[in-house]
Amino acid sequence: MQSKGEGRRLQLLAVALLLAASLYLTWSLIKLSDDVRVLIKLKAHPRRRHIVKPLESYSFIGSDHPKRLPIEQKLVKLAVEESVHYDLVAPEAESEWLWTASVGDGHVRISKEERMFAVAMFHELHCLRAMRNAIEKGWSTIPKARQHHILHCYNYLRQWTLCAADATLEPGDFTTRNFTAQRVGATHTCVDWIPSYEMVKEKWMEWDRFRIDHDIPVHDDVT
Repeated sequence: MQSKGEGRRLQLLAVALLLAASLYLTWSLIKLSDDVRVLIKLKAHPRRRHIVKPLESYSFIGSDHPKRLPIEQKLVKLAVEESVHYDLVAPEAESEWLWTASVGDGHVRISKEERMFAVAMFHELHCLRAMRNAIEKGWSTIPKARQHHILHCYNYLRQWTLCAADATLEPGDFTTRNFTAQRVGATHTCVDWIPSYEMVKEKWMEWDRFRIDHDIPVHDDVT
């Protein structure tokens, strides 16, 4: 038979387990409530108010075309992190940066006439790759025309930064931050980039079939 002391200890253990379970359940409900509130705010965010009209409603003559890719603007959270990837001059740098490119050359062709458009996000990533290449090779080794391209990219990214106007507050003084140990920065609200990659890939495959059917030569600049 159990002694009274042992029975008391078992009762206290059971109470402690119930209390721990209750606290965990309470924390889970609070966390779920916070997540729901964030989701509601994201869905109500003004950047989502982009009406996607059917492509058939455009003539694709002159300026009568969509101003954005015809995809839903889903908002996501992004915690900015330092990365061991995307070096500037490492042996794998060019390959890693090339992974930021879309299928094809960063352009998309839509409508029955296969009208071509550049997609701003991929234009920006293209510029970063071009700038990395210039840093690796050295400014003095780059032809004049290529130098003008790099200057265009700097100006383009400057204007894009102003256009996005991301006012996220980043904590702390970056001059005192240990970037080796403190790898994670602020969390930003962003437009989900995956649908853009998916649509550009889908449209590129359609264009590739169209190109083959009509004997159109390949454009091989995918950087």
